[in-house]
Order: sequence, then C-alpha cells, then structure tokens
Amino acid sequence: MSKPKKLRLFHKIFIGLFLGIMAGAILSAIGKDEPFVTALVPWLGLLGDIFLRLIRMIVVPLVLFSIISGVANLSEIRKLRSVGIKTLFCFMLTGFLSIGTGVVMANIFKPGAGLNITELNAGEVVIRELPTVFESILGLFPANIFESLAQGEMLHIISFGIFCGAGLLLMGERGRPIIDLVDRCSEMMYKVVDIVIEFTPIGVFGLMAKAVTAFGVGIFGPVFKFILVDYGANIFTVAVYYSLILYFIGKVDPIKFFKKAFQSWAIAFSTCSSAAALPVAMKIGTNEMGIPKETASFVLPLGATANMNGTGIYFGVVVMFAAQLYGIDISLSQQIMLVLTATMLAIGCAAAPQTGLIISIALLTNLGIPLDGIALIAGVYRIVDQIHTSTNSVGDLVVAVSVASLEKDLNREIFKYGGILKAKEVS
Repeated sequence: MSKPKKLRLFHKIFIGLFLGIMAGAILSAIGKDEPFVTALVPWLGLLGDIFLRLIRMIVVPLVLFSIISGVANLSEIRKLRSVGIKTLFCFMLTGFLSIGTGVVMANIFKPGAGLNITELNAGEVVIRELPTVFESILGLFPANIFESLAQGEMLHIISFGIFCGAGLLLMGERGRPIIDLVDRCSEMMYKVVDIVIEFTPIGVFGLMAKAVTAFGVGIFGPVFKFILVDYGANIFTVAVYYSLILYFIGKVDPIKFFKKAFQSWAIAFSTCSSAAALPVAMKIGTNEMGIPKETASFVLPLGATANMNGTGIYFGVVVMFAAQLYGIDISLSQQIMLVLTATMLAIGCAAAPQTGLIISIALLTNLGIPLDGIALIAGVYRIVDQIHTSTNSVGDLVVAVSVASLEKDLNREIFKYGGILKAKEVS
C-alpha cells in the first residue's frame, strides 16, 4: 500500500489561505464589533505579526551575504571581461524595462484601488516620505553601514555588499578564506529561510482571517486584478521586450527562439525553480541555439541568480498594489526610484524559494507602506511565482543569445537547423 503523499509548502499555504478566509467570513458574519470577535481578532493578527517579524529578521543577513558571495565568486569576469560587461548590461536593461512595465501597468489598471484598508492599522500607520531622485542617488551609498543594517536600508546593504565582494576579489587568494566563510553564511541563511517559510501557512491564516473579518470577501477583487496585472506585465516582457532584443541585438528569429526555449520555460513554470530549468537551458542553449559552451556556462548560471526580471516585475507591482490599498500617492520621481531599486534588488536577491515574497516585505517596509495587505499576496504567491520564474528562465537564454551575438561567436547554423549534428550535415 503506497504511503499518502506529503503536502508541499504551497499546498499548506493554500490551506492556510482558505481556512483564514472561512474564519474571517464567519467572524465577519457574526459582526466585527461583537465582543467575542473583537477579543479573538487580535490573537489572529498576532499569528501574522509573528510571521512578518520573522521575515524582517532574516532579510538583511540574507541579502548581505548573498550579494557579497555573488560578487566575490564572479572571478570569471576578469577572464571574460567583455562577456561579463555585456552580460551585466543586458541584465540591467531587461530588468529596468520589465519592472518599468509592471509599474506602468499597475498605474493603468490600479489593482489595489477601490478598497482602502487603512483602518486595519488605525492609530499605528505612519507613512514615511519617500526620497526624491537626487536624495535617492546619494542614498545609494551608506554613511554608516551599521546604522543602515539596523534600519534595513536595502540599497545601502546592496552597495556595501558589492564593495565588499569587489574587495575580496581584489585580495586574490588571500580573500579566499573569507569568501568561503561568506558562502557558508549565505548557505546558512538559505536554511534559516526554509525554517521561517514553514511558518507561512500559519501567518497567512492569521493575516487573512483578520483582513476578511474587517472587510468581508469583497477584499478578493483587488487580488484577482493583482494577478492579472502581474501576469500581463510578464507576458508583455516576454512577447515584446525579449522579442525586440532577440531581433535587434541577437539578430535571430524570435519565434524560432521561443519554440526552442519552450521546454525550459515549462519546467521553470511548473517547478517555480530556475535551478531546475538550468540544466535544460544549458543543453538547449548549446545544442539548439548555437551559444558557445564557455558563454553558456558563464551567462546561464549567473542569470539563474542575477537575472530576475519576473521577480522584479512583482516588486514593482506589489508596491503599487499595496500603496493603492492604503490610498498612498507615489509620485513619478518616486516611481522611477522604485524601478531602479527593484532592478537592483532583482539582480541582488538570492535565488531561493519564496525570496521574492521576503524581499517585497523588506521593500514595503523601506518605503513606509504597511504590511497587512501582504497576506492577500502571500496566499496566491505560488500562482504568480510560476510566471515570475518562467520569465526569469527564458530571460537567461535571451541574454545568452544576445551576448553570443555581440561577441560574434553565435553559431547561427546550429540555431537555424536545430542541432549540432544537423548543422554538420548541412555544412
């Protein structure tokens, strides 16, 4: 007799989501002002508050160690300086375009509009004034890194991590013991993330029960709009930006490219794991697209951790969504800085499960936006993370083809005829 299958984390999160909805609907029907309900709701909210505090606890060391480790282990850039510069430029370009699209679509369709949830935090919300463009540029560099670490200033932490990683690179072999230690610390934080994320179903239950008690089931209209906007921005990025980059920079047929890349896209979409799709992407890239092995070996693994266009789209959309829920107006200059910040976070965030959810909480905190609305997204994060990961994975192949084309070593015979053996037969 076969053993019953163990529930996966996203199954548990969905269960927590629906139980929270049911509990909130029942309490809302009883009456949110009834003594029993007013006594119970704070305890439900406590479950969500503990979850959010645990997330805040891990985000700073996770980002810091990941950034230092990532930069310090990029020694291949010195050997492949030209490839490295072109690769990082493509990462920044695709990230900025895709995240900007997410923010624009959130402005147009306003997924969080029409439902003001400020009363969940009545007497507690203090909205921080977002910095201007000039202040934000200056704010890329910390005056006191220990103060920045204590306050969770993500841009400061990212820039400090980049400088530390670069310093370790310049130390050569003398820096290797420190790099090994940082790598171990980074791995440790992944394990801590695994522990904290196991609490997600309980946290989602508490946050969702509290929200539904206050507003009823009508709160889910914005969630559905959020999913549509998120998917729309990802689909637009793949269909338009990736196609234009392939046509003008890669100088290849986008339709043929997407046919070849579909298998990698499908694996990433179904597993929510860029790492799972990486071996397939490596095989497709070299055997079907004509990317030189050394270029594919550099760009694709780097892209699996540093080319997070889909995740970056989520950062932009979720901030606009949460701001709209609370009726917070974000100016054009602040939105531009949001795109820049999200681009850096998308490149710097660790490629670990649920990382997008974790970093988005830190981003909302930095912008002074309350976090109660995050429960609405945490419950459906698996659904949106599928499109994020598949966009990330296909973007890696787009960049690899484009870099190979710029380096003039893309084997167009292989790309055209679909495989090394067939290319040999033609030649």
